[in-house]
Parts: sequence; C-alpha cells; structure tokens
Amino acid sequence: MKLKPFLFFFSLLMTIHTSSAAPVPQKKPDDPHDKSIHVKVHTGGEYCYAPAFVNGESYVYITYCSSASVKFARYDLFKRVAWNVNNVWLCMTAPSSVTGIGGQSTEDWDYLLLRPCVINDPNQQWIIEGNAFYTADKKFRVKDYKWYAYISKNKNDYYDHTLSMMDSWAKIIATPVNSNIKTFIGWKFVSGSSFSTYYITDYGSRSDVFDLYYNPDNGHIFRYFPSTGVLSCMTSQQSTSDNWNWVGWKFCDDTVSQTKDIGFWDISQLYGREGPLLDHQGNFLRVTQYGISWGSPYTVKPDYLKQDTQNSPKSEFLFAYDFDRWGRYVNGNLGDTLVYCPAPGKKENVVQTSTSKTRSKRSLPPDFTLTDAWIQRLYDIARSSTVAGQEHIAFCGPCMLHTLQMLAELQEDNIGGPRQSGGYFFDTHPDRDPFISFRQRFPELAERLQTTENYVNLPWHVGEDSYTRTSRVTRSAALMLLPQYNWRPSTMARTREEMRRMLLNLWNAPSGTLWYISIITSDRDSSNIIGHAQPILSTNQGLVLIPTNISDFSLEDFRSDIAPITTPTRLMYYLSNRGTLRLLSLVTYQMARTDEVSLNLYISQGNCTGEGENRRGNRQLPRTSLLNQCDSGRCAIQ
Repeated sequence: MKLKPFLFFFSLLMTIHTSSAAPVPQKKPDDPHDKSIHVKVHTGGEYCYAPAFVNGESYVYITYCSSASVKFARYDLFKRVAWNVNNVWLCMTAPSSVTGIGGQSTEDWDYLLLRPCVINDPNQQWIIEGNAFYTADKKFRVKDYKWYAYISKNKNDYYDHTLSMMDSWAKIIATPVNSNIKTFIGWKFVSGSSFSTYYITDYGSRSDVFDLYYNPDNGHIFRYFPSTGVLSCMTSQQSTSDNWNWVGWKFCDDTVSQTKDIGFWDISQLYGREGPLLDHQGNFLRVTQYGISWGSPYTVKPDYLKQDTQNSPKSEFLFAYDFDRWGRYVNGNLGDTLVYCPAPGKKENVVQTSTSKTRSKRSLPPDFTLTDAWIQRLYDIARSSTVAGQEHIAFCGPCMLHTLQMLAELQEDNIGGPRQSGGYFFDTHPDRDPFISFRQRFPELAERLQTTENYVNLPWHVGEDSYTRTSRVTRSAALMLLPQYNWRPSTMARTREEMRRMLLNLWNAPSGTLWYISIITSDRDSSNIIGHAQPILSTNQGLVLIPTNISDFSLEDFRSDIAPITTPTRLMYYLSNRGTLRLLSLVTYQMARTDEVSLNLYISQGNCTGEGENRRGNRQLPRTSLLNQCDSGRCAIQ
C-alpha cells in the first residue's frame, strides 16, 4: 500500500482501561457437609451406599452403615454424587448400556458404576425426587438388586429404595469435587486420500477409543482402573539434558499441587480440539507413524523437532469435543468475552435472540455501511502502533491485534455505533504500542498468546512448511482472543491462479460477512518474507479490505484504501502493497457465531462481572475452588 508521511500527531495521555460495570450478584457453592448415604430398602431396613470393587469393576454396594467400606459422599454443584476413595473422587455413574448416553442402549437394566468424576458425562448427573435418586432426565430411578444399585427401563422392576435422613444433605449445593473432563488423545494417520485415527493408551496406541481424563486444576491426564479405583497418570520422563524420552505412566490421585509436576500437560496451544501437548518443561508430546515403536508416545525438546524425522513422527493430536468447549470457556474468561455472569445453569433459562439462519451466515446486517464515524474509528485502531510497527507478543504483531479489535468492534457495536475511546482489547492511541494496554488489561491472556511463538517456529509433523504454521498461528490467536466465534478457513492458496479462485469466492458471501485474511509476502527478489493480517468486509458495493498497522497514513489515505473492491485482480493488487510485494500464500478465515452450546451457560468463575454486558469473566485461569453457583442453583451441564 502507498505509504505517506504522517500528517499530524496527537499529544493525548493514554488512559488505562478500568471497568465501570456494576458488580453482578454472585453466589458461591455451599460448604460441603459430606456424609454417608443412608437408604431404606424394601424390607424396611436401613443401610448405606458404599464403593465396591468386585470382579474387575467399580459398583455402588448397599451394606450395613457400620461397615468400614462405607464412605462419606457429596452431592455437588454439578449434580454429581461423589466419594473420595484414597484421594480419588469417584462418581455414581448410570450405565450407558441402559441410558444410551455415551454409548448404545443394549440392556434393559444394568448396575450403577463408579467412574472418575467429570463435568462432561450426563450419566453422572442425578436429581432427588420423593427421596429417591433419578437420572437427570428423570427417566430412570435408582433401584437395588442383590445389594447393588442399578437402573432399569422397567419402572416396575424391584426393588425400590428411598433416602433416609438425607434431606439437609440433599439441599446443600456443595463445592464441586473437581472440573475434570473425560477425553481421549487421538492422532490421525493419513494414507493417500484416506486416514485412520488411533488413540494413545498406557501401552502404545490402538484403533479403539481409549478413555482418558484431564484435570484442569493440576494438568494431569490419566486413565482409570475400575478393578481397584486407582488412577495412572501420563508422565514426562525427559530430563533437561535429554533431547527426547519415552512417556511413562505412574499411579496418581486428584491432589492439586502448587507447582507443575511430571504429570502436568499444557493444553493452551490447542486450536479447537486439535493441536500439541507440552509437558511441564515445554517439551512436545510426539508419536511415530511407522517403525517398531509405532504409536508409542514420547516427548521431544522444541529445538530438536526439526531433527526428529525418522519414522515420520507428529505432534498434532485430537481430543474430545468438550476440549474445544473448555478451551473457548477458558479464553473467554481470560479476555472478558463471556456472555453470562453468573451462568444460567439450564438451557431453558436462556432467551434465544437469533432465529434467522441467514443472519448466522454473516456477521453484520446486509445494509451495513462504513459511516464517517466508523471510518474514523477503524483509522484510530489501525494507527495505534509505533512508527516502526515492530511491537509484538510472540508472533502476533500490531496487524493481528488491530484486525481482531476491528472485527470485534464491528460485530459488537454495529447497532449502537462505534466507540469513541478505549477499545475492545486495547486503548487506541496514535504512535503508541497497543500491547502495553492489552497486557495491562488482560495479563493472563497476553501470557497465553505468548505461547503461540512455538507454532510458527516449529513443525508439528515432517514436511510442514512455514506458510502452514504462520496461517495456523493467526487462527490460534483469533480463537484465543475471540473464542465466541468460529473461524472458518479457506484452503490455502499458493499460486496466482489459486489465489484468484479463492478470492473470487468471497463475492459469493452475503453482504455483512466478515473475514480476516492471513498473507505471506516477500520482496520481489524473494527476500524479507513476512506475515500480515487484515479484515475484509462484504458490502453491497463490493469487498472492503481494511488496512492495519499504518501509523504513517493520513485519514485521507485510509479512506481511499477502504473503497469497495469488485475484482480479485484489484484485491490482489492491494494485498501485495500495490504490486510491490510477491504474494506467497493467502488464507481467509470467515467470522461466524459458533453453533455449539457454550460452557459459560453452565460455568462461571467468582468475580466474573468483567467489563459489562457480553464482556464477562475474571481474567484468571479457571479453578474449581472459585466456581459460582448457577442462577438455577446446581448446574446441569449438557
């Protein structure tokens, strides 16, 4: 783009953003009053629930209340009935063989199981009605047969039993025992046009899904042994002097330590539910796709990844769907982009505000235009950097931060009009590093963004080039800063013809659609390869490519550059700085509201008032001990 001297300067003092939002009333969970669960059986006798490990499984046994096997139980915030067995929280779990949740319904009845407590298994949610336990959907009542608790599709099956002297216990909305997530760790093996998914176990990899569990409070990933009720954690055995080492498995429990141990795994670099795992020292988890050690997980130093090529290893993994929901919630809490404070707790507590399918395919109203006020606002954002424009966090420079602030404000403020000061992520100010304000307002999010530096410098699998890595890091930044949106990627274009075809498709989108474009360019002699990002807006007059990181542009220059573009050739001309640069690769990411149910519907952290409506969060990493009650009391995660 044509650069001109900066025509005027401002001498305003930067104001540090402070939230003026009125505090939102929030309620903490009740202090737990754990006690043994007393039940009155059909004979009139009174007994108690007890965890039992029999014939290779974990069950709920009904025995004398004086038995040493009887343990205190908790009915917690997430409707779970939990026992602490040797520092492992085990929850009463309805069998999927009957409920059909998390598996096929193949049995008319089956015994209740004990499994590690998680927040993403509806089989662990229970309600109490008429002094009896029911599954959360009220379809199945807990009964007993041969002194073991079970559920049946036949409501008339024997034997019913009722809770005895448990009224006060049932009313306590107790502090949750944990925020664990049931998952798996998969990896894709690609062969030609097809691929297979394999799953990491404590004995290599296999083709069947293998259940693992993730504890956000201590970073542990573990498996469960139902025969004994113990956990085994995946651990890093790599020393600081090793380039690599095999992963180990070690018995562990739910204890949360103050420091990262060998069982800690960092999931912050995932984009959605895919990406790398890093151990407590920042080493990458890895598997080989061939050879005698096929599928056996190991860890590798970051600076050894490029040398680690034998048997085509990879460090890109796939996790359960709920990992994406969790990651979006965490980033939303760090960046004050959550909707609810406190969480409603039930879907029916939320008023649906959008019913138009056409509206969901675009970001702005179809008749949206850039008024003088909007042009001034976007200009103020675009020139909020130093003259050099080299400030950054990891790989994210001013252009990406400008891009995301522009997209966020266009999305959030398109009805009421642009804001006059401050900013969605940083406070606008000419010739001022925007990351100063960003770091002050969102320190934990800034630290998380710093980790994306690993994306662009290191290949996750053999043969992965820098263009792919650069494109991926921009999407990761978008998911971190604006997790409430989906970022739909185009296919990467590397040739002029591919670029022309890819850009031509943008004109087929409805007016009001927003994208950002990730661009890799070089000088004409192929030197000075750099990345850049800019927003694109579809209007009735054409596509608007919005400049970023332009501290030396005048308002007239800016206004000229945002004139609607009607052809791919003209768009490529502007993307290449008016033809002065070589375009090496292009990828567009369409901004769209996510269709998934946000975890924020069911979870909120204490002190989550944030910056106001639709800007909720407490800017900290979530902790189980800081969770709020939901508006509904208990939180029924679905």
